[in-house]
Order: sequence, then structure tokens, then C-alpha cells
Amino acid sequence: MFSICAKFARLAVTNELRHNPTTSFGLINKGSELLSGSVLPCISQVNFKNSHNRDLRMGFKFKRERPIGPDKAKAQNFIPDIRVARTVDYRKKVEYPADGLYTIKKLPMKKMGGRHPVTGRKVIEGVGGGSKRKFRWIDKHRLPVDWPRDGSVLEERVLGIYYDPNQAAKIALTGYDDKIRWQVATSKLQNGDLIRTFTDIPINPVKPKEGDSHPVGALPIGTSICQIEAWPREGSFFAVKAEQDAKIIRRIKDRIVIKCWDRLEFAIPEACQCVVGSNSIHPLKKMAIGSPNRLRWLGRRPRSGLFKRKTGHRGRKIKKAPPAIYTKPFEEYMKDVGSPMARPVKGDSMLLHMSSEGKRGRVRANRRMTLTGW
Repeated sequence: MFSICAKFARLAVTNELRHNPTTSFGLINKGSELLSGSVLPCISQVNFKNSHNRDLRMGFKFKRERPIGPDKAKAQNFIPDIRVARTVDYRKKVEYPADGLYTIKKLPMKKMGGRHPVTGRKVIEGVGGGSKRKFRWIDKHRLPVDWPRDGSVLEERVLGIYYDPNQAAKIALTGYDDKIRWQVATSKLQNGDLIRTFTDIPINPVKPKEGDSHPVGALPIGTSICQIEAWPREGSFFAVKAEQDAKIIRRIKDRIVIKCWDRLEFAIPEACQCVVGSNSIHPLKKMAIGSPNRLRWLGRRPRSGLFKRKTGHRGRKIKKAPPAIYTKPFEEYMKDVGSPMARPVKGDSMLLHMSSEGKRGRVRANRRMTLTGW
């Protein structure tokens, strides 16, 4: 019996060496013959959130799971910063026009089912199936990039309000001059309304009207806003989903502090564009799910059904709100980011990971495709 176990152990080591000939990101310690070719412990930078222990635990567990290597993709909840996490999508892949010009036509969309678009490996669970859908290209710039910021006002007419299967909020078809585009509709927007976009910041705060767009520095404190930019001319970033809104809390020099999701505060430049009011929600999306069949229609796989006791691990305890987060331009933030699949964010602390720690009993990695091939 012992000889059979030893034979299987040698076979596992041989397969591991065949699939992973290099020891770049910490293989299992298989004997003294591999010690000479091992590398130094991997040092990865971690951007901590509120709970330091939880971040260390999650980051270390992610490094222990198979497969190990530079092409291992991260799920959105393992990416520390939300700005980087939103650039990753394992659910769908949109086929944009070849010329790159904006269009209001419905674009074909390929469902990824939680897999990486390049390697095809499963990254996130619970995704699969669903009804066939088309993609609507929504313009995230309420103020067009080519529009002058000299105090001129942009007026648009709402041509219609429609249903978007890819999100819970309703979308509005607006037009000005000879241009038509899709936008996220606010809760009180109706057909035929005239919405305005202002660019100037007066000395005294303006009287806001729901549906209009202003720089955050032009609105009074306590105003409810949505579709807010994190940096001027970068498009809406905060409060872009259905029934989401933020509130202006205070002013700090040339920055405006907004409170999002009832807990986090962000200090953004006063020139960031926003929309007065809150986002709408379609009645079909507001209905209760009701049955597992409708969950499957929405593209969600069945869950295990096992009872899971709720604990305080996910932050259900009352905690002190973290300090306000100062935003920066997207290009400046992304200059220290690595590959598209594993994007480490430069933080204040580092996580040391030993290559031979915690690997016993792990599942052997199968042959997988990387960015450079098999």
C-alpha cells in the first residue's frame, strides 16, 4: 500500500513539473533537487480597505489557490480598488463597431459565463444561462467631451424612455442638434422633457432642478445627485445604478465631499459634472424574483441551498466611517498597475508570501491557456 501511494506521489510531481516547468510564482516544495531552482518569496502590494486582517486573509488565500502564475485572473471582489474592478468583466463581451464611432443601434453581445475572454478559464461562479440580449451603448459623459466649457448651456430633448435588459435603470433617448444618444434616466424624467447641462460655477449656489446637470461646485449642500464624475471629463462613476444617489456633505477648498452608499465619503474636484436627482428603476426590475426560474432567466446559476449562519465576518457590525477618499485622474492612478488580469494597486503595506507555505493538499493545476499561448 505504501509503495502504491509513493508511486502516485511521484506521478503527481512529474505531472506538476510537466505543466509548470518554471517556479516563478511558488510551486510546492518537492525535494532538495528543486531547492536550487526556487526563487525568492513573492512580494505583492496590497491596498487595504477597512479591515486589515480580512484583507491579509483574503489576499493570502487567493495566492494559495490553484492555478499559480502571472496569468491568474482575479474576481472583482479580490481587486482592492473599485476603479480597477469596474474595468474587468467576466459576464459579457460587446462587439463594438469596427470604426469605433458611437451608435444608438443595438450591438451584439457574447456571454462569457464567468470565464476570462482570453484564456477561457472559469473565474467567477454563479453565472450562466439567461435570456438573449442586445447591448445598448450608453453615453457616460453627460457633457460631451467636445463641448466647450465657456459657460454655454447644452439643451437636450428626451425623445423616449425605454427598457434596458442589461441594467435595472431605465434609459432615455436624448438628442441635440443632429446627435442622438442613450443616457441613464432619472426617476422623474418623462417623454418630451427638456434637460439642460450647465458648465459654469457661480459664486452663489444655484437652485437645482431634477434632471439638469451641473458641476458639483455649483450646487448647495444637501442636494441629492447621481451620475457623478470622479474626475472632470472622465464620465460618470459614482451612483450610476438604479435607485442610487449621493448627497453633497461639505466643501473643502476646491473639493466637494459627497457621501455615497450611506457610508463612504469622496472628495472630488468642484468641476466634476453630476445630475440632480436619483436614478430610475424599471418596474420589471423592481419586482420580487419569485422563483428560481426567473433567476435563471436573469443569468444566475442555482445556489447550493445549504444553510449558512450569518456572522460578523462581512462587516455587519457598526463601525466608524473611514476618512474621505481623494480622487485623482484615471491615467495617474493606473500608471502603477500591472497586467490586465492581475492588476496590483500600489498601497501602503506589503504582503509577504512564501512559495512553499500552505500548498499541501491543493488540487493539481491543469493545462491552461495564457496570454502568450499554451
